[in-house]
Amino acid sequence: MHHELWASAMILTGVAVGWAAAVGTGQSPPVHSGAVDVLVTFALGFLVLSTVLRASRLKRVGQVREFEAAALLPDSDGSGQRSALAPRMLGLMLLPALCVFVLRDIAIVVVPLMMGLDWLGKAVAGAGWERMKGRHLWLATDPAGSSVLRCTTVSPTPGTRTATGAPPA
Repeated sequence: MHHELWASAMILTGVAVGWAAAVGTGQSPPVHSGAVDVLVTFALGFLVLSTVLRASRLKRVGQVREFEAAALLPDSDGSGQRSALAPRMLGLMLLPALCVFVLRDIAIVVVPLMMGLDWLGKAVAGAGWERMKGRHLWLATDPAGSSVLRCTTVSPTPGTRTATGAPPA
């Protein structure tokens, strides 16, 4: 779920940078001061709802079935070891920042905000599943070229040993 976490961080940073750039250059902010508290409340409520729905087994919105259907990656495959931050993801920050800075409309803020919070909810649900199951989820490419969820097992932490190498008493 590292891709979703990076994508949500990029898009939410883009919204914040566009907002700060608009205010910093003396333009009117995208959301008027009276509506900021409503926007924050809406965003937090949407994040909680998205996380709860993503962590459920509901058809179309729940992700748990997809997490459990993820096949194990072979140890020799390095697909899970590549970075989740790709250079093309930089567009996820630049596009919302430019839109918020230039257009300064509440709809331009709400749409990327909802997308980022939905990805963040999916990342949180995935992290909870990873922790419960002791596996890491990865977005890997299959031979056909499409992206598929795969998982790797988390190696158990080695037991504590004393200076002589014996287990503690």
